[in-house]
Amino acid sequence: MASLRVLAAGLSALGLALTLASCAPSPGSGTPGDEGYESTIAAVVLAESDAGGRAFALETEGGTSRIRVAVGDRDVEVEVEPAGPTVAGRHEGGDLDADDRAALSAASTPLADAIRIAAAAYDGNRSVDEVALDRDGGAAAWTIEFVDGGEVAVAATDGAIVRTED
Repeated sequence: MASLRVLAAGLSALGLALTLASCAPSPGSGTPGDEGYESTIAAVVLAESDAGGRAFALETEGGTSRIRVAVGDRDVEVEVEPAGPTVAGRHEGGDLDADDRAALSAASTPLADAIRIAAAAYDGNRSVDEVALDRDGGAAAWTIEFVDGGEVAVAATDGAIVRTED
């Protein structure tokens, strides 16, 4: 009798596992470019960790992300390769200029969160080309440019969508 209970429990667990597996999205089933912003976020997190500061700008060229990180009053550029991701280089950029420092101190929404918010609001290819912390109508905003030319601005203070352009 006990062996029948074990068999029934095992079959139930197998059925549940198969049901859950069939509900999970398969690799590559998302919108084209969905993985692009995730790898960019991973690169930003790695750059911030490597430099010990807060990212405030990003540019992607030839697959390599160049991320500017504020470390105290210094500007450090961290180059991140997407495979891994891994740090490919680190360069001191000198003193952080007053405009960047002021905009960054007003930003309670981190760059990685701004990318997530912008990608969720954007219907095109979500691979990120460039991110900058700008003044949009006087208020600090993250401007996220996607590889297909679209752009989303996210308020740096509260993460609200300021504008979108296709």
